[in-house]
Amino acid sequence: MNEELMTDARILKTKRNTLNALKNLLKENKFDEISVKDICKEGHISRGTFYLHYKDKYDLAYKYQIETMNKIQPILETVNDLSLSDFFYKAIQFWNTDAELLMLLISDNGSADIQNQVKRLIQLNAKKNVLPMINTNDYSETDKHYLTVFLSNAIFGIIQEWVNHGQKETPEELSAVLSKIVPKHLFFKDE
Repeated sequence: MNEELMTDARILKTKRNTLNALKNLLKENKFDEISVKDICKEGHISRGTFYLHYKDKYDLAYKYQIETMNKIQPILETVNDLSLSDFFYKAIQFWNTDAELLMLLISDNGSADIQNQVKRLIQLNAKKNVLPMINTNDYSETDKHYLTVFLSNAIFGIIQEWVNHGQKETPEELSAVLSKIVPKHLFFKDE
């Protein structure tokens, strides 16, 4: 049992070092210019260890995205219980504190493939958690689909713009902006 714990601790350390390496590299380089060799060197891990856990750098980024989206899921599920401004604040605060690498992956230094994956994940979460609280009584399935696309891409675009411009606004300030510009008449509950 003790050996299993040591193995788990080593795996967690390798994963943390790998993610931190990619994060550090993205602060200065475009994702497409970063190689597995660069990640391994920056993270002080062997290429064999890297390939034991990931197929390539895209697999690393994808697994990280899935893990991060799973962590934010409980926040997304509170959308019905919070005001829009509180919901936006919690989501932005999570991205700001617990998802720094994801923020870098959607920045100008990120990859279009990764940005599209994140958009799809946001869209799926919007369909599951946001769409049910929107007044869609007169909407067809096509209308609902495009509304979900519109809202998720709008939110993604704002977050991406915020990251690309150095996150000058605090999470509180950005959530206040979002609360002002999101069309409140779509929602059942009042602010």
